Amino acid sequence: MWEFIRDYPLHPCIVRRLQDTGFYMIIEIGRLQFDWALITSMIERWRSETHTFHLPIGEDTIMLEDVEVLFGLSVDGLPVTYPLALRDYRGVHYLHMLQRLTSFQPTEPTVLSKASHLQLTPVRQHMVAIDAEITDDSPPEDMDRHTRLLLLLMFGGVQFPNTSKNLVSLRFLHHLERLDDLPGYNWGAAVLGYMYR
Repeated sequence: MWEFIRDYPLHPCIVRRLQDTGFYMIIEIGRLQFDWALITSMIERWRSETHTFHLPIGEDTIMLEDVEVLFGLSVDGLPVTYPLALRDYRGVHYLHMLQRLTSFQPTEPTVLSKASHLQLTPVRQHMVAIDAEITDDSPPEDMDRHTRLLLLLMFGGVQFPNTSKNLVSLRFLHHLERLDDLPGYNWGAAVLGYMYR
C-alpha cells in the first residue's frame, strides 16, 4: 500500500472518502520505521500465558486505548464479525462479491489462497491502471470502488498483515459493502484481537 500511495498520491475525493470511513489516520501516520533491536528485546520479554511484557519496571501490555490513540481507530461500536450467512462462501463466491463491490475481477485463478484470501499484487496493479480515471467529476460509485480496493490494500498490508505480506482476507468484503457504516464498527478491537492471535 505504501508504495502505491507514494507513486500515486490519493485524489482529494478519495482522501475525503477515507476520512469518512475512519481509516485515513493510518495513511497520515505513514509507514513506520521499525527498531529491530527494540522489537527483539520486547519479544524476549513477552509472556504469552499472561499476554504481558515483563519489564524491569513491571508488567505492561497493549490495550484497546493504545490502538485508539496510535491508529485513531474506533474502539466503540459494533463488533467486527463474520456473518453466519457467509460461512459457506468459497473462492468463487468471494470473487463475485469482489467484482460487484470493486469492478475488479482477477484474471488468474491462482490469486486466491485458502479459498478466502486474495493476493494483493493484482489489486495494486488494477489500482494503478484505474488511478488516472479518478477525477473531480467521477461518479460516487467509482470513488467507492477505488476506496474499497485501497482499504483491501490497507487491511492486508497494514491492519491485518500475514507472514506472506501479500494476502488479504476477502471476508472483509462484507464490511466494505456499505462504506458509510465502517465508522460504526469497533475496528480497534479487531486489530488488537488480530495482533494477539
